Amino acid sequence: MRPSALRAAATALGLFAAALPGLTLAAAPGTPQAALTRVTSGGCCTGTVWTPDSRALLYIDRPPGTAKAAMYSVPATGGAAPSVRFSRVAFYSPDLKYAAIPQGNSTVVERLSDKKRWILNTQGAQLLWGPQGRVSYTVSAQSGNYDRRVSRVYALTLGEAPRLVATLYGGGAVAWLGNAPPGGGTLLLSGKLEAASKDRQLFTVNLQGGARRTLASALNLRGIQPSPDGKWVAYSVAFDSAARDGMFVQPTGGGPARRLNWFGSYQWRGSGSLLYIPLTLNVPTHTVRLYDLGTFQSRPLLNLGTKVQSGDWQASPDGQKVAFRRAGDGNIYVAALP
Repeated sequence: MRPSALRAAATALGLFAAALPGLTLAAAPGTPQAALTRVTSGGCCTGTVWTPDSRALLYIDRPPGTAKAAMYSVPATGGAAPSVRFSRVAFYSPDLKYAAIPQGNSTVVERLSDKKRWILNTQGAQLLWGPQGRVSYTVSAQSGNYDRRVSRVYALTLGEAPRLVATLYGGGAVAWLGNAPPGGGTLLLSGKLEAASKDRQLFTVNLQGGARRTLASALNLRGIQPSPDGKWVAYSVAFDSAARDGMFVQPTGGGPARRLNWFGSYQWRGSGSLLYIPLTLNVPTHTVRLYDLGTFQSRPLLNLGTKVQSGDWQASPDGQKVAFRRAGDGNIYVAALP
Protein backbone atom coordinates (compact mmCIF):
# COMPACT_ATOMS: atom_id res chain seq x y z
CA MET A 1 0.00 0.00 0.00
CA ARG A 2 1.20 3.56 -0.69
CA PRO A 3 2.16 5.68 2.36
CA SER A 4 -0.65 8.15 1.65
CA ALA A 5 -3.18 5.30 1.74
CA LEU A 6 -1.76 4.04 5.03
CA ARG A 7 -2.06 7.49 6.57
CA ALA A 8 -5.66 7.82 5.36
CA ALA A 9 -6.56 4.43 6.83
CA ALA A 10 -4.88 5.31 10.11
CA THR A 11 -6.79 8.59 10.33
CA ALA A 12 -10.13 6.91 9.67
CA LEU A 13 -9.47 4.17 12.18
CA GLY A 14 -8.29 6.73 14.70
CA LEU A 15 -11.71 8.36 14.63
CA PHE A 16 -13.33 4.96 14.96
CA ALA A 17 -11.06 3.84 17.81
CA ALA A 18 -11.60 7.09 19.69
CA ALA A 19 -15.20 6.04 20.21
CA LEU A 20 -14.15 2.85 22.00
CA PRO A 21 -13.59 3.56 25.71
CA GLY A 22 -10.73 1.76 27.38
CA LEU A 23 -8.93 0.83 24.13
CA THR A 24 -5.29 0.68 25.20
CA LEU A 25 -2.39 -1.50 24.10
CA ALA A 26 0.56 0.13 25.81
CA ALA A 27 3.94 -1.55 25.73
CA ALA A 28 4.13 -4.43 28.19
CA PRO A 29 6.87 -4.36 30.83
CA GLY A 30 10.04 -5.82 29.37
CA THR A 31 9.27 -4.79 25.78
CA PRO A 32 12.63 -4.14 24.05
CA GLN A 33 13.48 -0.46 23.62
CA ALA A 34 14.42 0.62 20.09
CA ALA A 35 17.87 1.86 19.22
CA LEU A 36 17.05 4.54 16.68
CA THR A 37 19.20 5.60 13.74
CA ARG A 38 18.38 8.99 12.25
CA VAL A 39 18.91 8.90 8.48
CA THR A 40 17.58 12.32 7.38
CA SER A 41 17.74 15.84 8.79
CA GLY A 42 15.90 19.12 8.44
CA GLY A 43 12.45 17.53 8.67
CA CYS A 44 12.98 15.46 5.52
CA CYS A 45 11.06 13.65 4.05
CA THR A 46 7.59 12.25 3.44
CA GLY A 47 6.74 9.35 1.13
CA THR A 48 9.83 7.34 2.01
CA VAL A 49 10.08 3.81 0.56
CA TRP A 50 12.55 0.95 1.00
CA THR A 51 14.82 -0.40 -1.71
CA PRO A 52 14.14 -4.08 -2.57
CA ASP A 53 17.24 -5.26 -0.69
CA SER A 54 16.19 -3.45 2.51
CA ARG A 55 19.55 -1.68 2.68
CA ALA A 56 18.47 1.87 1.87
CA LEU A 57 15.53 4.28 1.77
CA LEU A 58 14.37 6.35 -1.19
CA TYR A 59 12.58 9.68 -1.14
CA ILE A 60 11.96 12.72 -3.32
CA ASP A 61 13.75 15.90 -2.30
CA ARG A 62 15.05 19.17 -3.65
CA PRO A 63 17.78 20.30 -1.24
CA PRO A 64 18.66 24.01 -1.10
CA GLY A 65 20.89 25.03 -3.95
CA THR A 66 19.81 22.27 -6.34
CA ALA A 67 18.12 23.02 -9.65
CA LYS A 68 15.40 20.38 -9.50
CA ALA A 69 13.94 17.60 -7.40
CA ALA A 70 15.36 14.09 -7.65
CA MET A 71 15.00 10.66 -6.08
CA TYR A 72 17.52 10.39 -3.25
CA SER A 73 18.87 7.34 -1.44
CA VAL A 74 20.19 7.10 2.10
CA PRO A 75 21.58 3.94 3.75
CA ALA A 76 19.43 2.46 6.51
CA THR A 77 22.49 2.23 8.74
CA GLY A 78 22.93 6.01 8.69
CA GLY A 79 26.31 7.67 8.79
CA ALA A 80 26.30 8.75 5.15
CA ALA A 81 24.93 11.74 3.29
CA PRO A 82 22.01 11.18 0.94
CA SER A 83 22.93 10.66 -2.70
CA VAL A 84 20.93 10.93 -5.93
CA ARG A 85 19.65 7.48 -6.92
CA PHE A 86 17.52 8.67 -9.86
CA SER A 87 17.88 12.15 -11.32
CA ARG A 88 14.39 11.90 -12.79
CA VAL A 89 11.31 11.98 -10.58
CA ALA A 90 8.97 9.21 -11.73
CA PHE A 91 6.80 6.39 -10.40
CA TYR A 92 9.25 3.51 -9.97
CA SER A 93 8.25 -0.13 -9.66
CA PRO A 94 8.96 -1.72 -6.24
CA ASP A 95 11.75 -3.82 -7.77
CA LEU A 96 13.25 -0.64 -9.33
CA LYS A 97 13.27 -2.23 -12.78
CA TYR A 98 10.74 0.12 -14.41
CA ALA A 99 9.80 3.78 -14.31
CA ALA A 100 6.41 5.25 -15.21
CA ILE A 101 6.54 8.81 -16.59
CA PRO A 102 3.22 10.66 -17.06
CA GLN A 103 2.92 12.48 -20.39
CA GLY A 104 -0.44 14.16 -20.76
CA ASN A 105 -3.12 11.47 -20.76
CA SER A 106 -0.57 8.77 -21.49
CA THR A 107 2.05 7.00 -19.39
CA VAL A 108 5.48 6.12 -20.72
CA VAL A 109 6.92 2.98 -19.10
CA GLU A 110 10.69 2.62 -19.34
CA ARG A 111 12.66 -0.52 -18.54
CA LEU A 112 15.70 0.85 -16.77
CA SER A 113 18.10 -1.90 -17.84
CA ASP A 114 17.94 -1.11 -21.57
CA LYS A 115 15.79 2.07 -21.78
CA LYS A 116 13.11 0.26 -23.81
CA ARG A 117 9.84 2.18 -23.70
CA TRP A 118 6.13 1.48 -24.01
CA ILE A 119 3.37 4.12 -24.26
CA LEU A 120 0.11 3.29 -22.50
CA ASN A 121 -3.15 5.20 -22.93
CA THR A 122 -3.89 5.33 -19.20
CA GLN A 123 -5.91 8.58 -19.31
CA GLY A 124 -3.75 9.86 -16.48
CA ALA A 125 -4.32 6.85 -14.22
CA GLN A 126 -1.49 5.61 -12.02
CA LEU A 127 -0.01 2.21 -12.78
CA LEU A 128 -0.36 -0.73 -10.42
CA TRP A 129 2.86 -2.73 -10.74
CA GLY A 130 2.70 -6.49 -10.99
CA PRO A 131 5.36 -9.19 -11.34
CA GLN A 132 7.12 -10.18 -14.57
CA GLY A 133 6.43 -6.97 -16.49
CA ARG A 134 2.70 -6.91 -15.80
CA VAL A 135 0.79 -3.73 -14.98
CA SER A 136 -2.78 -2.68 -14.33
CA TYR A 137 -4.55 0.67 -14.27
CA THR A 138 -8.04 1.99 -13.59
CA VAL A 139 -9.63 4.58 -15.88
CA SER A 140 -12.42 6.44 -14.09
CA ALA A 141 -14.91 9.11 -15.09
CA GLN A 142 -13.72 12.56 -14.07
CA SER A 143 -17.01 14.10 -12.98
CA GLY A 144 -20.09 13.25 -10.95
CA ASN A 145 -20.58 11.54 -7.61
CA TYR A 146 -17.50 9.36 -6.98
CA ASP A 147 -19.65 6.47 -5.73
CA ARG A 148 -21.42 6.38 -9.08
CA ARG A 149 -18.47 7.05 -11.39
CA VAL A 150 -17.79 4.22 -13.77
CA SER A 151 -14.29 2.75 -13.53
CA ARG A 152 -12.73 0.36 -16.02
CA VAL A 153 -9.82 -1.82 -14.95
CA TYR A 154 -7.23 -2.85 -17.55
CA ALA A 155 -4.29 -5.24 -17.29
CA LEU A 156 -1.47 -6.18 -19.63
CA THR A 157 2.00 -7.54 -20.00
CA LEU A 158 4.27 -4.80 -21.34
CA GLY A 159 4.42 -5.07 -25.11
CA GLU A 160 0.91 -6.51 -25.39
CA ALA A 161 -2.48 -4.84 -25.80
CA PRO A 162 -4.39 -4.00 -22.61
CA ARG A 163 -7.35 -6.19 -21.63
CA LEU A 164 -10.50 -4.94 -19.95
CA VAL A 165 -10.67 -6.92 -16.71
CA ALA A 166 -13.65 -5.41 -14.91
CA THR A 167 -16.11 -2.53 -14.90
CA LEU A 168 -17.20 -1.18 -11.52
CA TYR A 169 -18.21 2.03 -9.77
CA GLY A 170 -16.36 4.11 -7.18
CA GLY A 171 -13.32 1.85 -7.06
CA GLY A 172 -10.68 0.03 -9.04
CA ALA A 173 -7.76 -2.36 -8.90
CA VAL A 174 -5.99 -2.60 -5.54
CA ALA A 175 -3.12 -5.07 -6.02
CA TRP A 176 -1.75 -8.06 -7.86
CA LEU A 177 -1.81 -11.26 -5.84
CA GLY A 178 1.38 -13.31 -5.75
CA ASN A 179 3.27 -14.14 -8.93
CA ALA A 180 1.52 -13.68 -12.25
CA PRO A 181 2.21 -16.31 -14.94
CA PRO A 182 2.51 -15.07 -18.54
CA GLY A 183 -0.90 -14.00 -19.78
CA GLY A 184 -2.52 -14.56 -16.40
CA GLY A 185 -2.45 -13.69 -12.73
CA THR A 186 -5.02 -12.56 -10.21
CA LEU A 187 -6.05 -9.01 -9.41
CA LEU A 188 -7.61 -7.78 -6.18
CA LEU A 189 -10.29 -5.12 -6.74
CA SER A 190 -12.64 -3.02 -4.65
CA GLY A 191 -15.75 -1.16 -5.77
CA LYS A 192 -19.46 -1.38 -6.45
CA LEU A 193 -20.74 -3.71 -9.14
CA GLU A 194 -23.72 -1.44 -9.84
CA ALA A 195 -23.90 2.36 -9.60
CA ALA A 196 -26.97 2.21 -7.35
CA SER A 197 -25.55 -0.45 -5.02
CA LYS A 198 -25.09 0.48 -1.39
CA ASP A 199 -22.11 -1.74 -0.58
CA ARG A 200 -18.68 -2.05 -2.07
CA GLN A 201 -17.24 -5.45 -2.82
CA LEU A 202 -13.72 -6.72 -2.22
CA PHE A 203 -13.12 -9.41 -4.82
CA THR A 204 -10.53 -11.17 -6.95
CA VAL A 205 -10.46 -11.71 -10.71
CA ASN A 206 -8.42 -14.46 -12.32
CA LEU A 207 -7.12 -13.12 -15.62
CA GLN A 208 -6.77 -16.51 -17.27
CA GLY A 209 -10.33 -17.68 -16.86
CA GLY A 210 -12.13 -14.55 -15.68
CA ALA A 211 -13.40 -16.23 -12.50
CA ARG A 212 -14.42 -13.87 -9.68
CA ARG A 213 -14.42 -14.53 -5.95
CA THR A 214 -16.10 -12.10 -3.55
CA LEU A 215 -14.29 -11.78 -0.24
CA ALA A 216 -16.16 -9.04 1.63
CA SER A 217 -18.96 -6.48 1.32
CA ALA A 218 -19.22 -3.19 3.24
CA LEU A 219 -20.01 0.50 2.87
CA ASN A 220 -16.31 1.34 3.13
CA LEU A 221 -13.33 -0.98 2.80
CA ARG A 222 -10.08 0.64 3.88
CA GLY A 223 -6.41 -0.17 4.28
CA ILE A 224 -6.56 -3.12 1.88
CA GLN A 225 -3.22 -4.94 1.93
CA PRO A 226 -2.54 -8.41 0.48
CA SER A 227 0.22 -10.54 1.98
CA PRO A 228 3.42 -10.86 -0.09
CA ASP A 229 2.43 -14.32 -1.32
CA GLY A 230 -1.12 -13.14 -2.14
CA LYS A 231 -2.77 -15.80 0.03
CA TRP A 232 -4.17 -13.39 2.63
CA VAL A 233 -5.58 -9.88 2.65
CA ALA A 234 -5.91 -7.49 5.58
CA TYR A 235 -8.50 -4.71 5.57
CA SER A 236 -10.67 -2.60 7.83
CA VAL A 237 -14.32 -1.58 7.83
CA ALA A 238 -15.29 1.68 9.55
CA PHE A 239 -18.44 3.81 9.90
CA ASP A 240 -20.64 0.92 8.73
CA SER A 241 -22.42 -1.00 11.49
CA ALA A 242 -21.42 -2.60 14.77
CA ALA A 243 -21.73 -6.02 13.16
CA ARG A 244 -19.40 -5.17 10.26
CA ASP A 245 -16.97 -2.58 11.66
CA GLY A 246 -13.54 -3.82 12.59
CA MET A 247 -10.22 -5.04 11.26
CA PHE A 248 -9.95 -8.35 9.45
CA VAL A 249 -7.65 -10.83 7.75
CA GLN A 250 -9.06 -13.22 5.18
CA PRO A 251 -7.71 -15.91 2.85
CA THR A 252 -7.95 -14.78 -0.78
CA GLY A 253 -8.56 -18.33 -1.99
CA GLY A 254 -11.82 -18.62 -0.09
CA GLY A 255 -12.81 -18.89 3.54
CA PRO A 256 -14.26 -16.66 6.26
CA ALA A 257 -12.71 -13.44 7.48
CA ARG A 258 -11.05 -13.39 10.88
CA ARG A 259 -11.90 -10.37 13.01
CA LEU A 260 -8.90 -8.88 14.83
CA ASN A 261 -9.15 -7.58 18.39
CA TRP A 262 -7.00 -4.51 17.80
CA PHE A 263 -7.03 -1.30 15.78
CA GLY A 264 -4.08 0.44 14.23
CA SER A 265 -1.93 0.94 11.15
CA TYR A 266 -0.46 -2.30 9.85
CA GLN A 267 1.91 -3.85 7.35
CA TRP A 268 2.85 -7.40 6.48
CA ARG A 269 5.98 -9.04 7.87
CA GLY A 270 6.37 -11.88 5.41
CA SER A 271 3.23 -13.85 4.63
CA GLY A 272 2.38 -15.19 8.07
CA SER A 273 2.28 -12.17 10.35
CA LEU A 274 1.31 -8.51 10.54
CA LEU A 275 3.26 -5.70 12.13
CA TYR A 276 1.02 -3.04 13.60
CA ILE A 277 1.13 0.10 15.71
CA PRO A 278 -1.97 0.31 17.90
CA LEU A 279 -4.08 3.42 17.82
CA THR A 280 -3.90 4.43 21.46
CA LEU A 281 -4.80 7.60 23.28
CA ASN A 282 -2.59 9.52 25.67
CA VAL A 283 0.50 7.31 25.45
CA PRO A 284 4.00 8.83 25.41
CA THR A 285 5.46 6.39 22.86
CA HIS A 286 4.37 4.03 20.10
CA THR A 287 5.01 0.31 20.18
CA VAL A 288 5.35 -2.00 17.17
CA ARG A 289 3.46 -5.23 17.79
CA LEU A 290 3.21 -8.48 15.84
CA TYR A 291 0.08 -10.51 15.05
CA ASP A 292 0.78 -14.15 14.15
CA LEU A 293 -1.73 -15.73 11.75
CA GLY A 294 -0.65 -19.19 12.87
CA THR A 295 -1.41 -18.72 16.57
CA PHE A 296 -3.99 -15.90 16.30
CA GLN A 297 -1.98 -14.10 18.99
CA SER A 298 -0.34 -10.68 19.17
CA ARG A 299 2.64 -9.57 21.22
CA PRO A 300 4.74 -6.42 21.61
CA LEU A 301 7.94 -6.38 19.58
CA LEU A 302 9.56 -2.99 20.06
CA ASN A 303 8.90 0.20 21.97
CA LEU A 304 10.03 2.98 19.64
CA GLY A 305 10.60 5.36 22.55
CA THR A 306 8.89 8.11 20.57
CA LYS A 307 5.84 8.62 18.35
CA VAL A 308 5.28 8.09 14.64
CA GLN A 309 3.96 11.12 12.78
CA SER A 310 0.62 10.66 10.99
CA GLY A 311 0.99 6.90 10.47
CA ASP A 312 4.07 7.47 8.26
CA TRP A 313 6.06 4.25 8.74
CA GLN A 314 7.26 1.42 6.51
CA ALA A 315 8.44 -2.12 7.21
CA SER A 316 11.48 -3.22 5.24
CA PRO A 317 10.92 -5.94 2.59
CA ASP A 318 12.95 -8.43 4.65
CA GLY A 319 10.83 -7.71 7.74
CA GLN A 320 13.86 -6.93 9.88
CA LYS A 321 13.52 -3.14 10.23
CA VAL A 322 11.03 -0.30 10.30
CA ALA A 323 11.53 3.25 9.10
CA PHE A 324 9.29 6.02 10.35
CA ARG A 325 8.86 9.77 10.38
CA ARG A 326 9.27 10.91 13.96
CA ALA A 327 6.67 13.21 15.46
CA GLY A 328 8.32 16.42 16.55
CA ASP A 329 11.32 16.82 14.27
CA GLY A 330 9.82 15.21 11.11
CA ASN A 331 13.01 13.29 10.31
CA ILE A 332 13.21 9.65 9.21
CA TYR A 333 14.52 7.11 11.74
CA VAL A 334 15.24 3.40 11.37
CA ALA A 335 14.89 0.75 14.07
CA ALA A 336 15.87 -2.93 13.90
CA LEU A 337 13.17 -5.39 14.91
CA PRO A 338 13.85 -8.35 17.22
